[in-house]
Amino acid sequence: MIPVSTCMITPVYTIGVEAQLREAMSKMARYMVGTLPVVDADQHLVGILLLDDVLTLFMPNFVELLRSADFIHDYSFLEKARQKSDLADKPIMDIMQKPYSVQHDSGLMEAMVLMHKHNVEELPVLDDDHRLIGIASRGRVGNQFLSDWLRHFPAAKE
Repeated sequence: MIPVSTCMITPVYTIGVEAQLREAMSKMARYMVGTLPVVDADQHLVGILLLDDVLTLFMPNFVELLRSADFIHDYSFLEKARQKSDLADKPIMDIMQKPYSVQHDSGLMEAMVLMHKHNVEELPVLDDDHRLIGIASRGRVGNQFLSDWLRHFPAAKE
């Protein structure tokens, strides 16, 4: 069994449980991440903030349009829209979701099953003390799984 820790992403950018949405948005933009784990002072995972949730909160009509429209050819008019700026002061605790996570020594298959079952692209990875140490992405876990699987087959003929 290959542990999920072999393909986790580090460092992990996190946000404190007492933070406001404005700080989370700043971190997401600065580090270009779509998943921001929410941690307590001891780096224990208490929640997860997803970019999609932030966008839905600030621009619900825009997000609904993106999910349902395939006939618009120019979205530039939507890029200029700014809505609900007062929401930036909202506490993270009010917005975060329940986190799904895996232990560092969990196998790749367990991580893949959890991601599929809960329809998440990334899973926080925890150490033996339940502290956040990495992020397992669907792409990395899947590629590591395929690489290991292919080692058991003879090389393909070209």
